[in-house]
Order: sequence, then structure tokens, then C-alpha cells
Amino acid sequence: MYRKIFQLSSVFILATLFAVGCATVNYVGESFAPTATVDLYFSKESVEKEYTVIGHAIGSSSFRSNDTIQKELIKEAKRKGADAVLITGIGKAHAPVGDTSIDESQINASFLKYK
Repeated sequence: MYRKIFQLSSVFILATLFAVGCATVNYVGESFAPTATVDLYFSKESVEKEYTVIGHAIGSSSFRSNDTIQKELIKEAKRKGADAVLITGIGKAHAPVGDTSIDESQINASFLKYK
């Protein structure tokens, strides 16, 4: 009996750690046909083409690097039909986990569509 409880607890803990460790993207905005390539910018001044902002996203993760979060933002931009991602901010937030909290890396971005 105790062995079965231990096994179920172990599976639950591993699943929780996996879910918390993944990079996630929350997106609000319009969607278009998926795109194959997405340009990446870190300042508005670098964008030489005319564009419109189609949405905003926050990429976050507790145990992954900013590089991984950036890659997830690009994947989401492709799915939403964006032509470019403009990184607008990088920071940290506190994510509640049970009775405690953990630091979570966040990257804010705008998704752009060229005119």
C-alpha cells in the first residue's frame, strides 16, 4: 500500500517539476496564417519595414534560460502569423508554488506584421 502511494507521489512530483520547468507563452492579439520565418528585434529603431502590432506576449519560465523563452516566443509568433518579434522587456516575477514562491524569468514582446 505504501509503495503504491510512494509511486503515485513520485509521478505527481515529476509531472509538476516538468510543467513548472517548461517555458510558456501567453499571447493576446490577432492571428493570421502561420509564417515560416520570423525576424527578431530588440528595439523599434531596428525595424526598417513598415509594420503593425498584431499582439503582445509574455514568455516565462522558472528553470529555463532566457534563450529558451526567446525560442518559444518565436515559435508562438510563427503559429500566430507574425512576421517579427520585438522584445520590449526582460524581467523577473514571483510565481506561487504551494505555500512558497519561485523566481520566474519573463520576456515581454510585441508580435509584428509587415505592411
